[in-house]
Amino acid sequence: MKNINLYIAIMILLLGSISGNVNAQNNMLDKKQEKIVTIAAFTARGDLDKLKLELVAGLEAGLTVSEIKEVLVHLYAYSGFPRSLRGLQTFMSVLDERKAAGINDNPGREASPVTDTRDKYERGKEILSELQGITPPAGRATAGYAGFSPEIETFLKEHLFADIFERDVLTYAQRELVTVSVIAALGDLQPMLTSHMGLALNTGITPTQLKQVVEIITTTIGQLEGSQARSVLTGVLQNRNIETDADLTMGTENGISVQKVSFPNRFLNTVVGNLYFPPNYNTNKKYAAIVVGHPFGGVKEQTSGLHAQKMAELGYITLAFDATHYGESGGYPRYIESPEARVEDFSAAVDFLSNHKNVNADAIGVIGICGGGGYSVSAAQIDHRIKAVATISMYDMGRARRQGLGDVITYEQRMKTLDDIGEQRTKEFNGAARKDIAAIPTQLSDSDTENTREFFDYYRTSRGGHPNSTTSYSYTSLAPMMNFFPFAQIETISPRPLLFIVGERAVSAYFSEDAYSKAAEPKELFVVPGASHVDLYDRPEYMGISLPKLNSFFKQYLK
Repeated sequence: MKNINLYIAIMILLLGSISGNVNAQNNMLDKKQEKIVTIAAFTARGDLDKLKLELVAGLEAGLTVSEIKEVLVHLYAYSGFPRSLRGLQTFMSVLDERKAAGINDNPGREASPVTDTRDKYERGKEILSELQGITPPAGRATAGYAGFSPEIETFLKEHLFADIFERDVLTYAQRELVTVSVIAALGDLQPMLTSHMGLALNTGITPTQLKQVVEIITTTIGQLEGSQARSVLTGVLQNRNIETDADLTMGTENGISVQKVSFPNRFLNTVVGNLYFPPNYNTNKKYAAIVVGHPFGGVKEQTSGLHAQKMAELGYITLAFDATHYGESGGYPRYIESPEARVEDFSAAVDFLSNHKNVNADAIGVIGICGGGGYSVSAAQIDHRIKAVATISMYDMGRARRQGLGDVITYEQRMKTLDDIGEQRTKEFNGAARKDIAAIPTQLSDSDTENTREFFDYYRTSRGGHPNSTTSYSYTSLAPMMNFFPFAQIETISPRPLLFIVGERAVSAYFSEDAYSKAAEPKELFVVPGASHVDLYDRPEYMGISLPKLNSFFKQYLK
Protein backbone atom coordinates (compact mmCIF):
# COMPACT_ATOMS: atom_id res chain seq x y z
CA MET A 1 0.00 0.00 0.00
CA LYS A 2 2.85 2.36 0.86
CA ASN A 3 4.39 1.91 -2.59
CA ILE A 4 1.06 2.48 -4.33
CA ASN A 5 0.59 5.76 -2.51
CA LEU A 6 4.08 6.82 -3.48
CA TYR A 7 3.38 6.02 -7.11
CA ILE A 8 0.17 8.06 -7.03
CA ALA A 9 2.01 11.01 -5.51
CA ILE A 10 4.66 10.85 -8.19
CA MET A 11 2.02 10.45 -10.89
CA ILE A 12 0.47 13.81 -10.04
CA LEU A 13 3.62 15.57 -11.17
CA LEU A 14 4.17 13.52 -14.25
CA LEU A 15 0.73 14.08 -15.74
CA GLY A 16 1.98 17.55 -16.74
CA SER A 17 3.82 18.17 -19.97
CA ILE A 18 6.62 20.51 -20.92
CA SER A 19 5.36 23.92 -22.03
CA GLY A 20 4.45 24.43 -25.67
CA ASN A 21 7.59 26.45 -26.31
CA VAL A 22 9.73 23.49 -25.33
CA ASN A 23 7.58 20.83 -26.98
CA ALA A 24 7.80 22.70 -30.25
CA GLN A 25 11.49 21.91 -30.40
CA ASN A 26 12.97 18.53 -31.27
CA ASN A 27 16.45 19.44 -30.09
CA MET A 28 16.00 18.40 -26.48
CA LEU A 29 15.25 15.03 -24.92
CA ASP A 30 11.51 14.67 -24.46
CA LYS A 31 10.05 13.12 -21.32
CA LYS A 32 9.94 9.62 -22.80
CA GLN A 33 13.58 9.83 -23.86
CA GLU A 34 14.62 11.12 -20.43
CA LYS A 35 12.97 8.14 -18.80
CA ILE A 36 14.62 5.72 -21.22
CA VAL A 37 17.94 7.13 -19.99
CA THR A 38 17.16 6.78 -16.28
CA ILE A 39 15.50 3.36 -16.60
CA ALA A 40 18.50 2.02 -18.51
CA ALA A 41 21.03 3.59 -16.14
CA PHE A 42 19.43 2.41 -12.89
CA THR A 43 18.88 -1.10 -14.27
CA ALA A 44 22.51 -1.32 -15.34
CA ARG A 45 23.61 -0.24 -11.86
CA GLY A 46 21.20 -2.58 -10.09
CA ASP A 47 19.60 0.28 -8.12
CA LEU A 48 16.14 -1.24 -7.96
CA ASP A 49 14.61 1.28 -5.52
CA LYS A 50 15.30 4.18 -7.86
CA LEU A 51 14.43 2.02 -10.85
CA LYS A 52 10.93 1.49 -9.43
CA LEU A 53 10.34 5.23 -9.31
CA GLU A 54 11.65 5.72 -12.84
CA LEU A 55 9.53 2.87 -14.22
CA VAL A 56 6.45 4.63 -12.85
CA ALA A 57 7.69 7.93 -14.25
CA GLY A 58 8.31 6.29 -17.63
CA LEU A 59 4.78 4.91 -17.80
CA GLU A 60 3.33 8.29 -16.87
CA ALA A 61 5.53 10.00 -19.45
CA GLY A 62 3.89 7.91 -22.16
CA LEU A 63 6.15 4.88 -22.58
CA THR A 64 4.16 1.73 -23.21
CA VAL A 65 4.66 -1.52 -21.32
CA SER A 66 6.16 -3.06 -24.47
CA GLU A 67 8.61 -0.19 -24.94
CA ILE A 68 9.89 -0.44 -21.37
CA LYS A 69 10.14 -4.23 -21.65
CA GLU A 70 12.17 -3.75 -24.81
CA VAL A 71 14.52 -1.33 -23.02
CA LEU A 72 15.09 -3.87 -20.25
CA VAL A 73 15.65 -6.72 -22.71
CA HIS A 74 17.96 -4.65 -24.91
CA LEU A 75 20.34 -3.69 -22.15
CA TYR A 76 21.16 -7.28 -21.16
CA ALA A 77 23.62 -7.33 -24.06
CA TYR A 78 25.55 -4.51 -22.37
CA SER A 79 25.06 -5.12 -18.64
CA GLY A 80 24.32 -8.86 -18.51
CA PHE A 81 21.38 -11.18 -17.91
CA PRO A 82 21.29 -10.72 -14.10
CA ARG A 83 20.72 -6.95 -14.35
CA SER A 84 18.22 -7.34 -17.18
CA LEU A 85 16.23 -10.03 -15.39
CA ARG A 86 16.14 -8.07 -12.13
CA GLY A 87 14.91 -5.07 -14.08
CA LEU A 88 12.14 -7.11 -15.68
CA GLN A 89 11.15 -8.60 -12.33
CA THR A 90 11.01 -5.13 -10.81
CA PHE A 91 8.86 -3.95 -13.70
CA MET A 92 6.48 -6.85 -13.20
CA SER A 93 5.99 -5.88 -9.55
CA VAL A 94 5.39 -2.25 -10.52
CA LEU A 95 2.70 -3.26 -13.01
CA ASP A 96 1.06 -5.58 -10.48
CA GLU A 97 0.91 -2.85 -7.84
CA ARG A 98 -0.45 -0.29 -10.29
CA LYS A 99 -3.08 -2.74 -11.50
CA ALA A 100 -4.12 -3.37 -7.89
CA ALA A 101 -4.50 0.39 -7.50
CA GLY A 102 -6.81 0.50 -10.52
CA ILE A 103 -4.23 1.88 -12.96
CA ASN A 104 -4.37 0.30 -16.41
CA ASP A 105 -1.18 0.99 -18.33
CA ASN A 106 -0.94 1.11 -22.10
CA PRO A 107 0.43 -2.29 -23.16
CA GLY A 108 1.63 -1.05 -26.55
CA ARG A 109 2.32 -3.47 -29.34
CA GLU A 110 4.58 -6.47 -29.38
CA ALA A 111 7.51 -6.68 -31.77
CA SER A 112 6.62 -7.76 -35.31
CA PRO A 113 7.90 -11.16 -36.42
CA VAL A 114 11.19 -11.04 -38.32
CA THR A 115 10.53 -12.36 -41.82
CA ASP A 116 14.00 -11.86 -43.31
CA THR A 117 15.40 -15.37 -43.80
CA ARG A 118 18.85 -14.34 -45.01
CA ASP A 119 21.98 -15.27 -43.09
CA LYS A 120 21.80 -13.61 -39.67
CA TYR A 121 25.45 -12.55 -39.70
CA GLU A 122 24.90 -10.68 -42.96
CA ARG A 123 21.72 -9.06 -41.64
CA GLY A 124 23.51 -7.93 -38.49
CA LYS A 125 26.42 -6.61 -40.53
CA GLU A 126 24.00 -4.60 -42.67
CA ILE A 127 22.30 -3.06 -39.63
CA LEU A 128 25.63 -2.09 -38.06
CA SER A 129 26.81 -0.59 -41.35
CA GLU A 130 23.56 1.38 -41.57
CA LEU A 131 24.16 2.75 -38.08
CA GLN A 132 27.74 3.61 -39.02
CA GLY A 133 26.66 5.23 -42.27
CA ILE A 134 28.94 3.09 -44.42
CA THR A 135 28.63 0.46 -47.14
CA PRO A 136 28.67 -3.04 -45.65
CA PRO A 137 32.14 -4.58 -46.10
CA ALA A 138 32.48 -7.90 -47.90
CA GLY A 139 33.07 -11.09 -45.94
CA ARG A 140 33.58 -11.54 -42.23
CA ALA A 141 35.59 -9.22 -40.01
CA THR A 142 38.97 -10.63 -38.98
CA ALA A 143 40.81 -7.66 -37.47
CA GLY A 144 41.15 -6.94 -33.74
CA TYR A 145 38.87 -8.83 -31.38
CA ALA A 146 37.08 -10.42 -34.39
CA GLY A 147 40.27 -12.21 -35.35
CA PHE A 148 41.20 -13.04 -31.78
CA SER A 149 37.72 -14.38 -30.93
CA PRO A 150 35.61 -15.15 -34.02
CA GLU A 151 32.90 -16.43 -31.68
CA ILE A 152 32.26 -13.04 -30.10
CA GLU A 153 32.20 -11.45 -33.55
CA THR A 154 29.49 -13.92 -34.58
CA PHE A 155 27.47 -13.26 -31.42
CA LEU A 156 27.83 -9.52 -31.94
CA LYS A 157 26.54 -9.50 -35.49
CA GLU A 158 23.99 -12.31 -35.32
CA HIS A 159 22.53 -11.72 -31.92
CA LEU A 160 23.09 -8.08 -30.98
CA PHE A 161 22.61 -6.33 -34.31
CA ALA A 162 20.28 -8.92 -35.87
CA ASP A 163 18.19 -10.46 -33.09
CA ILE A 164 17.97 -7.31 -30.96
CA PHE A 165 18.30 -4.29 -33.27
CA GLU A 166 15.96 -5.89 -35.82
CA ARG A 167 13.09 -5.76 -33.36
CA ASP A 168 10.82 -2.84 -34.22
CA VAL A 169 9.25 -1.77 -30.90
CA LEU A 170 12.11 0.67 -30.39
CA THR A 171 13.73 2.76 -33.10
CA TYR A 172 17.46 2.68 -33.77
CA ALA A 173 17.73 6.07 -32.06
CA GLN A 174 15.96 4.79 -28.95
CA ARG A 175 18.16 1.69 -28.85
CA GLU A 176 21.29 3.81 -29.08
CA LEU A 177 19.93 6.02 -26.30
CA VAL A 178 19.57 2.90 -24.14
CA THR A 179 23.05 1.71 -25.09
CA VAL A 180 24.78 5.03 -24.40
CA SER A 181 22.98 5.33 -21.05
CA VAL A 182 23.97 1.83 -19.94
CA ILE A 183 27.62 2.19 -20.93
CA ALA A 184 27.89 5.66 -19.39
CA ALA A 185 26.29 4.45 -16.15
CA LEU A 186 28.72 1.52 -15.90
CA GLY A 187 31.68 3.88 -16.36
CA ASP A 188 35.24 3.43 -17.60
CA LEU A 189 34.25 1.92 -20.97
CA GLN A 190 35.62 4.65 -23.22
CA PRO A 191 36.02 2.75 -26.54
CA MET A 192 32.46 1.39 -26.47
CA LEU A 193 31.00 4.71 -25.33
CA THR A 194 32.88 6.56 -28.05
CA SER A 195 31.52 4.16 -30.66
CA HIS A 196 27.92 4.29 -29.51
CA MET A 197 27.85 8.06 -29.02
CA GLY A 198 28.89 8.23 -32.67
CA LEU A 199 26.18 5.77 -33.67
CA ALA A 200 23.64 7.77 -31.63
CA LEU A 201 24.52 10.91 -33.60
CA ASN A 202 24.11 8.94 -36.83
CA THR A 203 20.57 7.91 -35.81
CA GLY A 204 19.48 11.51 -35.19
CA ILE A 205 20.22 11.96 -31.50
CA THR A 206 21.48 15.55 -31.28
CA PRO A 207 24.65 16.77 -29.52
CA THR A 208 22.40 18.60 -27.08
CA GLN A 209 20.51 15.40 -26.26
CA LEU A 210 23.77 13.55 -25.64
CA LYS A 211 24.84 16.39 -23.39
CA GLN A 212 21.58 15.95 -21.49
CA VAL A 213 22.30 12.22 -21.14
CA VAL A 214 25.67 13.08 -19.62
CA GLU A 215 24.03 15.54 -17.20
CA ILE A 216 21.47 12.93 -16.16
CA ILE A 217 24.20 10.34 -15.58
CA THR A 218 26.18 12.89 -13.54
CA THR A 219 23.31 13.79 -11.24
CA THR A 220 21.70 10.34 -10.89
CA ILE A 221 24.63 7.93 -11.05
CA GLY A 222 27.72 9.87 -10.00
CA GLN A 223 30.22 12.61 -10.70
CA LEU A 224 32.91 10.13 -11.77
CA GLU A 225 30.73 8.40 -14.37
CA GLY A 226 29.43 11.75 -15.57
CA SER A 227 32.94 13.17 -15.90
CA GLN A 228 34.06 10.15 -17.91
CA ALA A 229 31.05 10.39 -20.22
CA ARG A 230 31.53 14.14 -20.65
CA SER A 231 35.14 13.62 -21.66
CA VAL A 232 34.13 11.01 -24.24
CA LEU A 233 31.38 13.23 -25.67
CA THR A 234 33.77 16.17 -25.98
CA GLY A 235 36.15 14.02 -28.00
CA VAL A 236 33.38 12.65 -30.22
CA LEU A 237 32.07 16.13 -31.02
CA GLN A 238 35.54 17.55 -31.61
CA ASN A 239 36.34 14.73 -34.05
CA ARG A 240 33.19 15.65 -35.97
CA ASN A 241 33.87 19.41 -35.74
CA ILE A 242 30.50 19.89 -34.03
CA GLU A 243 29.97 23.12 -32.11
CA THR A 244 27.37 22.42 -29.43
CA ASP A 245 26.45 25.92 -28.30
CA ALA A 246 24.24 26.54 -31.31
CA ASP A 247 22.43 23.27 -30.71
CA LEU A 248 21.26 24.20 -27.23
CA THR A 249 18.65 26.79 -28.16
CA MET A 250 15.04 25.87 -27.38
CA GLY A 251 13.54 28.86 -29.15
CA THR A 252 13.59 32.62 -29.47
CA GLU A 253 11.12 35.36 -28.68
CA ASN A 254 11.67 39.12 -28.92
CA GLY A 255 15.29 38.42 -29.76
CA ILE A 256 15.75 36.29 -26.62
CA SER A 257 17.29 32.85 -26.99
CA VAL A 258 16.26 30.23 -24.43
CA GLN A 259 18.22 27.14 -23.46
CA LYS A 260 17.06 24.18 -21.37
CA VAL A 261 19.74 23.41 -18.78
CA SER A 262 20.15 21.09 -15.81
CA PHE A 263 22.66 20.96 -12.99
CA PRO A 264 23.09 19.17 -9.65
CA ASN A 265 22.50 20.73 -6.26
CA ARG A 266 24.39 19.75 -3.12
CA PHE A 267 22.01 16.82 -2.55
CA LEU A 268 22.78 15.56 -6.10
CA ASN A 269 19.22 16.21 -7.20
CA THR A 270 18.88 17.50 -10.75
CA VAL A 271 17.70 21.10 -10.95
CA VAL A 272 16.19 21.96 -14.35
CA GLY A 273 15.99 25.51 -15.61
CA ASN A 274 15.55 27.74 -18.63
CA LEU A 275 18.53 29.95 -19.43
CA TYR A 276 17.71 33.21 -21.25
CA PHE A 277 20.19 35.13 -23.39
CA PRO A 278 19.82 38.82 -24.29
CA PRO A 279 19.22 40.11 -27.83
CA ASN A 280 22.33 40.22 -30.02
CA TYR A 281 24.03 37.79 -27.64
CA ASN A 282 27.82 37.93 -28.05
CA THR A 283 29.64 34.70 -27.19
CA ASN A 284 32.87 36.68 -26.75
CA LYS A 285 31.40 38.89 -24.03
CA LYS A 286 30.84 38.54 -20.29
CA TYR A 287 27.40 39.43 -18.95
CA ALA A 288 25.88 40.14 -15.57
CA ALA A 289 23.51 37.30 -14.64
CA ILE A 290 20.36 36.98 -12.56
CA VAL A 291 18.83 33.88 -10.95
CA VAL A 292 15.02 34.04 -10.70
CA GLY A 293 13.23 31.88 -8.13
CA HIS A 294 9.52 31.04 -8.48
CA PRO A 295 6.78 31.37 -5.84
CA PHE A 296 5.79 28.62 -3.45
CA GLY A 297 3.82 26.08 -5.50
CA GLY A 298 4.94 27.57 -8.80
CA VAL A 299 7.20 26.49 -11.65
CA LYS A 300 9.62 28.21 -14.00
CA GLU A 301 7.10 28.55 -16.82
CA GLN A 302 5.08 31.07 -14.80
CA THR A 303 6.07 34.43 -13.29
CA SER A 304 9.73 33.56 -12.72
CA GLY A 305 10.14 32.68 -16.40
CA LEU A 306 8.34 35.88 -17.39
CA HIS A 307 10.68 37.97 -15.24
CA ALA A 308 13.71 36.05 -16.54
CA GLN A 309 12.67 36.85 -20.10
CA LYS A 310 11.99 40.52 -19.36
CA MET A 311 15.32 40.96 -17.60
CA ALA A 312 17.10 39.20 -20.48
CA GLU A 313 15.51 41.74 -22.82
CA LEU A 314 17.26 44.39 -20.72
CA GLY A 315 20.67 42.82 -21.31
CA TYR A 316 21.22 40.16 -18.63
CA ILE A 317 21.76 36.41 -18.84
CA THR A 318 18.98 35.04 -16.66
CA LEU A 319 18.09 31.64 -15.22
CA ALA A 320 14.61 30.56 -14.07
CA PHE A 321 14.59 27.12 -12.45
CA ASP A 322 12.18 24.61 -10.95
CA ALA A 323 12.78 24.05 -7.24
CA THR A 324 13.77 20.56 -6.10
CA HIS A 325 10.71 18.27 -5.76
CA TYR A 326 8.73 20.39 -8.24
CA GLY A 327 8.27 20.80 -11.99
CA GLU A 328 10.95 19.20 -14.13
CA SER A 329 13.55 19.15 -11.36
CA GLY A 330 14.42 15.97 -9.47
CA GLY A 331 13.86 15.12 -5.85
CA TYR A 332 11.71 12.32 -4.44
CA PRO A 333 9.17 12.07 -3.04
CA ARG A 334 7.43 14.70 -5.17
CA TYR A 335 5.72 17.79 -3.82
CA ILE A 336 7.42 18.13 -0.49
CA GLU A 337 8.55 21.54 0.71
CA SER A 338 12.08 21.50 2.06
CA PRO A 339 13.39 24.97 3.00
CA GLU A 340 16.96 23.66 3.07
CA ALA A 341 16.64 22.31 -0.47
CA ARG A 342 14.89 25.48 -1.68
CA VAL A 343 17.73 27.63 -0.34
CA GLU A 344 20.34 25.24 -1.74
CA ASP A 345 18.78 25.46 -5.21
CA PHE A 346 19.70 29.14 -5.40
CA SER A 347 23.32 28.35 -4.61
CA ALA A 348 23.29 25.50 -7.14
CA ALA A 349 22.03 27.96 -9.75
CA VAL A 350 24.92 30.26 -8.84
CA ASP A 351 27.30 27.28 -9.19
CA PHE A 352 26.02 26.81 -12.72
CA LEU A 353 26.19 30.47 -13.72
CA SER A 354 29.62 30.99 -12.13
CA ASN A 355 30.98 28.36 -14.49
CA HIS A 356 29.28 29.67 -17.62
CA LYS A 357 31.84 31.06 -20.03
CA ASN A 358 29.79 34.18 -20.77
CA VAL A 359 28.82 35.08 -17.20
CA ASN A 360 30.79 37.52 -15.08
CA ALA A 361 31.03 35.47 -11.89
CA ASP A 362 31.43 38.67 -9.86
CA ALA A 363 28.14 40.07 -11.14
CA ILE A 364 25.45 37.52 -10.24
CA GLY A 365 22.22 38.68 -8.65
CA VAL A 366 18.98 37.06 -7.54
CA ILE A 367 15.28 37.83 -7.88
CA GLY A 368 12.99 35.88 -5.56
CA ILE A 369 9.24 36.03 -6.11
CA CYS A 370 6.70 35.36 -3.33
CA GLY A 371 7.96 32.31 -1.39
CA GLY A 372 11.08 32.35 -3.56
CA GLY A 373 11.81 35.77 -2.09
CA GLY A 374 12.24 34.43 1.43
CA TYR A 375 14.37 31.56 0.17
CA SER A 376 16.55 33.95 -1.88
CA VAL A 377 17.18 36.20 1.13
CA SER A 378 18.17 33.16 3.19
CA ALA A 379 20.52 31.98 0.44
CA ALA A 380 22.25 35.36 0.20
CA GLN A 381 23.08 35.23 3.91
CA ILE A 382 25.35 32.23 3.36
CA ASP A 383 26.38 32.60 -0.29
CA HIS A 384 28.59 35.64 -0.82
CA ARG A 385 28.70 35.03 -4.56
CA ILE A 386 25.20 36.56 -4.69
CA LYS A 387 26.05 40.23 -5.14
CA ALA A 388 22.56 41.76 -5.08
CA VAL A 389 19.12 40.52 -4.01
CA ALA A 390 15.70 41.76 -5.13
CA THR A 391 12.39 40.31 -3.98
CA ILE A 392 8.92 40.74 -5.45
CA SER A 393 5.82 40.23 -3.25
CA MET A 394 7.99 38.31 -0.80
CA TYR A 395 6.45 35.72 1.51
CA ASP A 396 8.14 34.59 4.70
CA MET A 397 7.00 30.97 4.42
CA GLY A 398 8.19 30.16 7.95
CA ARG A 399 6.17 32.92 9.61
CA ALA A 400 3.19 32.23 7.36
CA ARG A 401 3.13 28.58 8.44
CA ARG A 402 3.79 29.33 12.13
CA GLN A 403 1.37 32.22 12.50
CA GLY A 404 -0.75 32.29 9.36
CA LEU A 405 -1.29 35.17 6.97
CA GLY A 406 -1.85 38.20 9.16
CA ASP A 407 -0.46 36.40 12.25
CA VAL A 408 -3.88 34.97 13.18
CA ILE A 409 -2.74 31.50 14.35
CA THR A 410 -2.23 31.20 18.09
CA TYR A 411 0.63 29.41 19.81
CA GLU A 412 -1.79 26.72 21.01
CA GLN A 413 -3.06 26.13 17.49
CA ARG A 414 0.49 25.79 16.23
CA MET A 415 1.31 23.20 18.90
CA LYS A 416 -1.80 21.24 17.95
CA THR A 417 -0.73 21.27 14.30
CA LEU A 418 2.71 19.94 15.23
CA ASP A 419 1.07 17.16 17.24
CA ASP A 420 -1.06 16.27 14.21
CA ILE A 421 1.99 16.28 11.93
CA GLY A 422 3.82 13.87 14.22
CA GLU A 423 0.80 11.57 14.25
CA GLN A 424 0.56 11.72 10.45
CA ARG A 425 4.25 10.85 10.06
CA THR A 426 3.75 7.81 12.27
CA LYS A 427 0.80 6.69 10.16
CA GLU A 428 2.61 7.18 6.85
CA PHE A 429 5.64 5.27 8.06
CA ASN A 430 3.27 2.40 8.78
CA GLY A 431 1.81 2.49 5.26
CA ALA A 432 -1.04 5.00 5.49
CA ALA A 433 -1.81 7.20 2.49
CA ARG A 434 0.15 10.42 2.27
CA LYS A 435 -1.79 13.50 3.26
CA ASP A 436 -1.47 16.44 0.90
CA ILE A 437 -2.57 20.07 1.06
CA ALA A 438 -3.77 22.12 -1.89
CA ALA A 439 -2.42 25.62 -1.38
CA ILE A 440 -4.91 26.94 -3.95
CA PRO A 441 -8.41 25.42 -4.13
CA THR A 442 -9.56 23.89 -7.38
CA GLN A 443 -12.93 25.63 -6.99
CA LEU A 444 -13.94 28.83 -5.21
CA SER A 445 -16.62 29.08 -2.53
CA ASP A 446 -18.50 32.04 -1.10
CA SER A 447 -16.34 31.94 2.01
CA ASP A 448 -13.02 32.37 0.15
CA THR A 449 -11.16 35.60 0.83
CA GLU A 450 -10.15 38.19 -1.76
CA ASN A 451 -6.56 36.98 -1.34
CA THR A 452 -7.54 33.38 -2.17
CA ARG A 453 -9.51 34.58 -5.16
CA GLU A 454 -6.48 36.52 -6.38
CA PHE A 455 -4.27 33.41 -6.28
CA PHE A 456 -7.03 31.33 -7.88
CA ASP A 457 -7.25 33.80 -10.76
CA TYR A 458 -3.55 33.27 -11.48
CA TYR A 459 -2.91 29.58 -10.77
CA ARG A 460 -6.25 28.06 -11.77
CA THR A 461 -6.87 29.92 -15.03
CA SER A 462 -5.14 30.30 -18.38
CA ARG A 463 -3.60 33.53 -17.08
CA GLY A 464 -0.85 31.73 -15.17
CA GLY A 465 -1.86 28.11 -14.75
CA HIS A 466 0.57 25.41 -15.82
CA PRO A 467 0.14 21.59 -15.63
CA ASN A 468 3.38 21.22 -13.65
CA SER A 469 2.09 23.60 -10.98
CA THR A 470 -0.50 21.76 -8.90
CA THR A 471 0.22 23.97 -5.83
CA SER A 472 -0.11 20.81 -3.71
CA TYR A 473 2.41 19.72 -1.11
CA SER A 474 2.68 17.17 1.68
CA TYR A 475 1.04 17.95 5.00
CA THR A 476 4.15 16.88 6.91
CA SER A 477 6.12 19.62 5.09
CA LEU A 478 4.47 22.11 7.46
CA ALA A 479 6.90 21.19 10.26
CA PRO A 480 10.19 22.09 8.53
CA MET A 481 8.50 25.16 7.07
CA MET A 482 7.54 26.32 10.58
CA ASN A 483 11.19 25.93 11.51
CA PHE A 484 12.33 28.30 8.73
CA PHE A 485 13.49 31.78 9.80
CA PRO A 486 14.75 33.50 6.63
CA PHE A 487 15.62 36.83 8.27
CA ALA A 488 17.64 35.43 11.19
CA GLN A 489 20.91 36.83 9.83
CA ILE A 490 19.61 39.26 7.22
CA GLU A 491 21.90 42.03 8.43
CA THR A 492 24.92 39.96 7.37
CA ILE A 493 23.99 40.43 3.71
CA SER A 494 25.30 43.98 4.01
CA PRO A 495 27.20 45.60 2.28
CA ARG A 496 25.49 43.73 -0.55
CA PRO A 497 22.23 45.50 -1.43
CA LEU A 498 18.63 44.41 -0.88
CA LEU A 499 15.58 45.62 -2.79
CA PHE A 500 12.07 44.72 -1.62
CA ILE A 501 9.32 45.39 -4.18
CA VAL A 502 5.76 45.22 -2.82
CA GLY A 503 2.30 46.12 -4.05
CA GLU A 504 0.53 48.94 -2.24
CA ARG A 505 -2.53 46.71 -1.72
CA ALA A 506 -0.67 43.45 -1.02
CA VAL A 507 -1.80 41.66 2.15
CA SER A 508 1.70 40.15 2.25
CA ALA A 509 3.48 43.53 2.34
CA TYR A 510 4.30 43.20 6.03
CA PHE A 511 6.74 40.35 5.26
CA SER A 512 8.87 42.72 3.17
CA GLU A 513 8.43 45.55 5.69
CA ASP A 514 9.68 43.26 8.46
CA ALA A 515 12.68 42.14 6.42
CA TYR A 516 13.46 45.74 5.47
CA SER A 517 13.41 46.83 9.13
CA LYS A 518 15.89 44.10 10.09
CA ALA A 519 18.27 44.48 7.12
CA ALA A 520 21.32 46.70 7.12
CA GLU A 521 22.13 49.27 4.46
CA PRO A 522 22.12 49.41 1.50
CA LYS A 523 18.43 48.52 1.34
CA GLU A 524 15.25 49.83 -0.22
CA LEU A 525 11.54 49.15 0.12
CA PHE A 526 9.85 50.03 -3.19
CA VAL A 527 6.05 50.26 -3.25
CA VAL A 528 4.16 49.89 -6.53
CA PRO A 529 1.04 52.09 -6.31
CA GLY A 530 -2.28 50.29 -6.64
CA ALA A 531 -0.79 46.80 -7.00
CA SER A 532 -1.79 43.71 -5.07
CA HIS A 533 0.45 40.72 -4.28
CA VAL A 534 -0.30 38.75 -7.46
CA ASP A 535 -0.58 41.84 -9.68
CA LEU A 536 3.22 42.02 -9.59
CA TYR A 537 3.48 38.51 -11.04
CA ASP A 538 2.44 39.48 -14.56
CA ARG A 539 0.20 42.54 -14.91
CA PRO A 540 1.81 44.78 -17.59
CA GLU A 541 0.73 48.03 -15.94
CA TYR A 542 2.55 47.11 -12.73
CA MET A 543 5.52 45.37 -14.31
CA GLY A 544 5.95 48.60 -16.25
CA ILE A 545 6.86 50.12 -12.89
CA SER A 546 8.71 47.21 -11.24
CA LEU A 547 10.92 46.21 -14.19
CA PRO A 548 12.64 49.61 -14.61
CA LYS A 549 13.27 49.59 -10.86
CA LEU A 550 14.84 46.13 -11.06
CA ASN A 551 16.95 47.20 -14.01
CA SER A 552 18.29 50.34 -12.30
CA PHE A 553 19.01 48.33 -9.14
CA PHE A 554 21.02 45.63 -10.91
CA LYS A 555 22.71 48.09 -13.25
CA GLN A 556 23.98 49.92 -10.17
CA TYR A 557 25.15 46.91 -8.19
CA LEU A 558 26.13 44.27 -10.76
CA LYS A 559 29.12 46.04 -12.25
